[in-house]
Amino acid sequence: MKIMDIVSEPLEIHNIGNSLERKKIILDALREVKLEPVEDIVNKYPHMLSGGQRQRVVLARALVLRPKVIIADEPVSMLDVSIRAEILELMKEIQKENNISFIYITHDLATARHFGQRIIILYLGKIMEAGQIEQVLENPRHPYTQALIDAISEPDPNNLNKEKKIRINEPIDIDVYSGCRFRARCPYAIEKCKDVPLLEINNDRAVACFVDID
Repeated sequence: MKIMDIVSEPLEIHNIGNSLERKKIILDALREVKLEPVEDIVNKYPHMLSGGQRQRVVLARALVLRPKVIIADEPVSMLDVSIRAEILELMKEIQKENNISFIYITHDLATARHFGQRIIILYLGKIMEAGQIEQVLENPRHPYTQALIDAISEPDPNNLNKEKKIRINEPIDIDVYSGCRFRARCPYAIEKCKDVPLLEINNDRAVACFVDID
């Protein structure tokens, strides 16, 4: 499929506009994601574009329907670092101009911190912690969040021979689907963790843990 057909597909599925109206919507969306010249881009195939350009096409395809919410699942994980920043800045710009909410799914806490306002930390499909992104990442209240932050690599040559401690245990053989799902690997697990902890709400924070950690 050419780029024109790819971006047109949502419009056709939802029966929006005639062929001329769809073409205008498509060209406007491609301009919005800064793919120029659009008349040339629409006649190309995906393999003729760079990774960053293809990601802009994906964003344009989502934008043509003018949604209220866009779910972005690892949208920059396969891109070079320099291109990641460009795409994230473009998404923030589109978010602001169109009043669109993004649900940004990622394993990369650095890009999450750059892009998000609120964060939800999941483990085995359950919420471990939620709150304002700066509060959660600077002061993690759940052991799993703490372990994730411990695992972030720091680009410092002095770290080459430095042993880094990640506060997570080897898994033990227990039913992780009863009680806290992280307790099989949690260094702070206590007997009470066999019960399902409630999300404790405090100052716009939610934490599924009974234990106070440092």
